[in-house]
Amino acid sequence: MSSLIELVEQVNRGEPIEPSALDVYHESSNSAEKFLAHHAAAQLGLRRSQQHILQALEAIDYADQKVLGQFLSVCGFLGMSDMRCGPVVKFGSSAINRREYALGIEAIGNGLRDDLASGGEWARDRTNATAAAWEYDRAAEGIGWTTDADIHWNNRLTRIAYITSQIADDDPATQTALAFARNADTQRFKIFAYGTEAGVRREGEQFKSEKPQPSSNRRGLKSIDAFDRAKVRTWLAPTDGDAQAAAQALAEQLIADQIDVVLIDADLGDPIAALISSWNVARVKINIARRAPLYTKGIDGVAYFDAVGFEQDKSFWSEREIEACHILEGIDPQATKSTAPSRSTYGIPESATVLATAIDDPSTISEPFVESVIDVLRAHPHAVFLLIGGGDFGWQKKRFEAAGVAKRVGYTGKRRDLPGFLKIADVYLAEFPSASATGVLQAMSVEKPVVALQWGDSPEHSTAAALVGSEATINGRDTAAYIERVCKFIRDTG
Repeated sequence: MSSLIELVEQVNRGEPIEPSALDVYHESSNSAEKFLAHHAAAQLGLRRSQQHILQALEAIDYADQKVLGQFLSVCGFLGMSDMRCGPVVKFGSSAINRREYALGIEAIGNGLRDDLASGGEWARDRTNATAAAWEYDRAAEGIGWTTDADIHWNNRLTRIAYITSQIADDDPATQTALAFARNADTQRFKIFAYGTEAGVRREGEQFKSEKPQPSSNRRGLKSIDAFDRAKVRTWLAPTDGDAQAAAQALAEQLIADQIDVVLIDADLGDPIAALISSWNVARVKINIARRAPLYTKGIDGVAYFDAVGFEQDKSFWSEREIEACHILEGIDPQATKSTAPSRSTYGIPESATVLATAIDDPSTISEPFVESVIDVLRAHPHAVFLLIGGGDFGWQKKRFEAAGVAKRVGYTGKRRDLPGFLKIADVYLAEFPSASATGVLQAMSVEKPVVALQWGDSPEHSTAAALVGSEATINGRDTAAYIERVCKFIRDTG
């Protein structure tokens, strides 16, 4: 017979057990046993409820928003956020079938946005992603927005629209748009910046987001001011209606501004950008893909910042005769001119050796990398490690705590002042098996030494090595050599 602790661990792992196995502990005189038994039983009950609710939704083609809300709530209680996206997208599809286009696109965008933000797997699957894109295309066609204008404008300067999901000071897409605007040839191009305000609470929205974002007028004041100084006009989609109304307003604005080329720096979590990509608003529409490309039928080209995603998708685009390419996200020269931040501001002793890693996705901070950082910190008590980027680092934090080095590990969150912030570091550690090309380039742009490990020959495992060169790269999955290289840098800087 299993002990209570063993039963609880099985429940926590999601393994099935007989609920009756917990009955003997429900009236235990030991309060801890009683707590654990009832909590485990509640989890089992919620899992059964989740499956029944899911089957209820399937029976009615996911058409009931109230029941969907119940399913999402149970998923939240169970910590099973990875199961949310699929049913939400199916609900959106059902709404589009009923010609409730605003409700449908809001639901699909909400589900995909949450999945992408949490590092979920649903939207990473191209079959799922293209199915969601098809739903957006159906909605775009059903709404039927069109224009009588001849979009082949005879502009003296080529007018380029840079569309982002939001103009925000800490947003990579906003920073890329700013750098593009600052460095564009003003004798050939006129740049416009547009924010769809996807994720911002709208007065008329029908599918409410659980985690609405602040508006661009709150998050992006410095960036809007920078656009003004660069003589780039900004436009934000209205929030007094629903997502459909916002998309139509943006389409009308693009026509009014006589845009020639649209650059859409947004992913599938942005329903407004998805509709724009389907409509005839400019001669050329190019999706800048950071995570999940739009995959909508109206796109003329796709530019990937992610080499892995490009390699996985290039045959997909080739079959559709759509041009796709991989480009390295550049570094705005102006961003490197800032002075190094004061270490004392962040509680870091001036005598410390600072190691840093900047990431786009928490999943790249792997167990082998964490163990290597722990070994380095144990070997050098005066070293500290800064992990730069947003996301959930739950298991990594627990591992650092268990190893006794947590007090020398800092989590800065997203930084809008990269790469300047990296001047605080002495050595940049490229994570492995896969590393963020952006983080490596940012470190190199402020002349910081980088240590990389080439895990394999695939683009996913070799991007950092290709950027820093053979002299700064450890080959053959040799984590011991990686650790020694970092330690040598620490000894030399000390």
